[in-house]
Amino acid sequence: MQSIGSSVRHSGRWLFAVTALALAVQFSPGAQAALGEDAAAVAVDQARLGASLQVHRRDAYAIHELTAPTGAKVREFVGDSGKVFAVSWSGGWRPNLRDIMGAHYDRFIAGTRGRRATRGIVRIELPGMVVVMGGHLRTFFGQVTLTDLLPAGVAAGDLR
Repeated sequence: MQSIGSSVRHSGRWLFAVTALALAVQFSPGAQAALGEDAAAVAVDQARLGASLQVHRRDAYAIHELTAPTGAKVREFVGDSGKVFAVSWSGGWRPNLRDIMGAHYDRFIAGTRGRRATRGIVRIELPGMVVVMGGHLRTFFGQVTLTDLLPAGVAAGDLR
């Protein structure tokens, strides 16, 4: 039989663990690379995530790759117009989609109403936007692309 003191100590540790987890989730950095925004958002995201930045130049766009201290990556695809036309992520956490999609989030939610939830990779095509995402336990990935802002000669499937 367990003593009352032992039970209280066990409950206290459990309460501490739950509280610590709740605080970590609440104050964890989120990705803020909203679609359609200017490339200046990259610097804000880098500071918010405490991430390192590498820029990879392609013919018609640049990939601003942010690597968080946890190893998670957020890639912002910026066209020559200076606008973010796609955002992808990979790593141990799923970013806040409202932050990623910005003004396009409500349209995404409206487009998913009435659809049956499935497991595995999800692909949702809406007018002017393609969303692909999936993952499980510490291995999440996804990409949101504004097809109307894609540079000439670039297809959503070309972005990796």
